[in-house]
Amino acid sequence: MSKRYLTAESVCAGHPDKLCDIIADSILEACLRKDKASRVACEVMATKGKIIVAGEISCSEKVNIRDIVKTVLKDVGYNPLKFLIYVYVHNCL
Repeated sequence: MSKRYLTAESVCAGHPDKLCDIIADSILEACLRKDKASRVACEVMATKGKIIVAGEISCSEKVNIRDIVKTVLKDVGYNPLKFLIYVYVHNCL
């Protein structure tokens, strides 16, 4: 008989994992607003004073990822000026 493990993640507001999820969702939503056929495969990482966005996006219009990250940081209560934002996203058109 094989063992099964069930896991779940629950983090509080302001946790880096939740912040990364919100940023990734915001990038996807921005792309879909501009082009309903967009395809977004990006990951977001957060560490002390740094946000890293990496991946591939197919969207017919340019999306300003850096501005999206700054807006999310401000909306959740962080000062965006205290973060370095690195964007490594390839547009696959």
